[in-house]
This record gives sequence, structure tokens and C-alpha cells, in this order.
Amino acid sequence: MFHPSFEFTNGETGRKYLIILNTPDIKKSEPFLFCKTTSQPQNKPQTPGCHAEKNLYCIDAKYDFFPRKTWVQFFEMFEVNYDEFIKQHFELGLEVKGELKTETINAIINCIKKSDDVSAYHLALLK
Repeated sequence: MFHPSFEFTNGETGRKYLIILNTPDIKKSEPFLFCKTTSQPQNKPQTPGCHAEKNLYCIDAKYDFFPRKTWVQFFEMFEVNYDEFIKQHFELGLEVKGELKTETINAIINCIKKSDDVSAYHLALLK
């Protein structure tokens, strides 16, 4: 998912690709859980796959959707409830730009589960 004006924790805004990690149960008011990606290679492992100790998952260029080598960053995960998600879609122009293969999403989720830094609540949302 592409967010044209994502607000970072430092208050700045910018263009950002996000990965939705779950399919929430809207009836139970579960939020969407997503994380950021980056194609900036500085200080990141170059080997594709899981790097749970660094809270990263590396996807090779053109393996799935991303044209460049991309790192899924899960040291920081974000929650958005359904209403806010729909609002941002229409007001801010959130766009689905591509879709990761099922095995890639599963590998990312399995990598997240290996991290010591992810809360039990977020792990429960990944069901």
C-alpha cells in the first residue's frame, strides 16, 4: 500500500510504502496492523529473508512487487482502525500499488514472530 503523506514518529511526513500484515475482524473492532518499508540499504543486511534480530525482512528486487531491494521494517508497527483506514484511503489517497505473494507475507509474519521486540498484542493480531 502506498501512503502519499505518511506521518513519521518525528512528525515529518513523506511518501511511504506500507505492508498490511493482517486481515482484521472488523466485528471485533480489530485494527489493521502494518509496517513500513525502505529501499535505503545503509546498515542493513543484504541477504534476502529474515533478520529478526534486526527487526527486518529483506525482499530482493523484482522478487515480488518492489522494483528495488526492499526491507520490511518491523521495529515499529502501526495500528489503524477500519474507519480511519477508509478515511485515509479517500482523504489522503492511500493506494494499493501491488500485492506480495502469499509465501512472502507468511515469511514476513514468521520472521516477526521470531523477534523479541514485538508485543504479545501485535503477535495476536497476526493470527
